[in-house]
Amino acid sequence: RSFGDTVTYKFEGINPSRTYSSEGMEYRLYLPLYNSVQWLQIGVPTAYKINPLPVTNKKPVVVYGTSIAQGACASRPGMAWTAIMGRCLNLPVINLGFSGNGKLEKEMIELIAEIDAGIYILDCFPNMTAPRFTDEEVRNHIMDAVRLLQEKRPGTPILIVEHDGYTDGKLRPARFKNYNDINVIARRTFEAMKKEGIQNIYYLPRGELHQDQDCQVDGIHPNDLGMMRYAQAYIRYLKGILEP
Repeated sequence: RSFGDTVTYKFEGINPSRTYSSEGMEYRLYLPLYNSVQWLQIGVPTAYKINPLPVTNKKPVVVYGTSIAQGACASRPGMAWTAIMGRCLNLPVINLGFSGNGKLEKEMIELIAEIDAGIYILDCFPNMTAPRFTDEEVRNHIMDAVRLLQEKRPGTPILIVEHDGYTDGKLRPARFKNYNDINVIARRTFEAMKKEGIQNIYYLPRGELHQDQDCQVDGIHPNDLGMMRYAQAYIRYLKGILEP
């Protein structure tokens, strides 16, 4: 590999007799999580050819969230939890994770609703804690997002995800309160919507994400272990929702 204004990777010594079937070998290329790609070229030896696969007709999993969804501290692009989840479920994933953002804004929900998704995942709470948002604002943002998506895409499942917590929450009561309060609001709002009779909404609690002191780089952003546990939780839940 060579790093500079242009980054080059060269893979040599691949054994065709072991890696190629009569149909060929399928590869996935993950682009950088935070850097912009200006141009890209892929080359293969003259004895071989490379063709794009047909575009899938499967509806994508649309993820709207924060830097945690964007990829943050994953060691490489393929280790973002969205990438792991997409591989394991063999589904296209649209990653709309935004570092420092992702706050259930109405304008973003309207844009997301333009995508004909198999499911919408709303994982925004790490950037919506107090004092940036009041309890009432959090409650209204959740309800408005769900209602707007259901109005634009009736019948499409929506998965609401709790704040994953801080690893220093057991040591610092203020940090525990910070993430626990918003999760309490989120759960109560979800339960209220269910009592209203709102259908096709689902809830992923923090405990299912299994984030602990070994899983996070800085007390909030997952490392590769944390990303894997995130992905495993989503895979379990999405299988239950999309494959009843």
